[in-house]
Amino acid sequence: MTTGPFLSFFLPDVKRNRDSLAAAWLRMLELGYTTRAEPVDEPEGCTRTRCAGVHEGYPGSEHRWALHCLLCAVDIEVFYSHMRERKGANPAPPRRHKGCKFSGPLRAKARAARYVELGLALPSWDLDARAAHLAA
Repeated sequence: MTTGPFLSFFLPDVKRNRDSLAAAWLRMLELGYTTRAEPVDEPEGCTRTRCAGVHEGYPGSEHRWALHCLLCAVDIEVFYSHMRERKGANPAPPRRHKGCKFSGPLRAKARAARYVELGLALPSWDLDARAAHLAA
């Protein structure tokens, strides 16, 4: 489970990576994710050239991060780039992982209740869950 922010083995401990780690870690917590309880075998020989491996510790946005979804209690592999807010021509808020039973506008009431049950703050960008929570 979440013990504190840490970089994957192959990311150099430099300011840019530490800053990215801080932002990614906050988003991970906001989405109701945590690090996995069991260690993940890091892919041998992985580099920054987009190996297909799943990593323990923040691996950067182009590698899959081994996490656990607190909402639906499933181990997931997610790219940080899929967790962050997308800006530009087609802005969109962060999204839950694929297959999450709490994902989408039709499940907003259940998602809001689950956040409350876990003692997590409802994300400010999750307008559907916030509205469902206020209506309850």
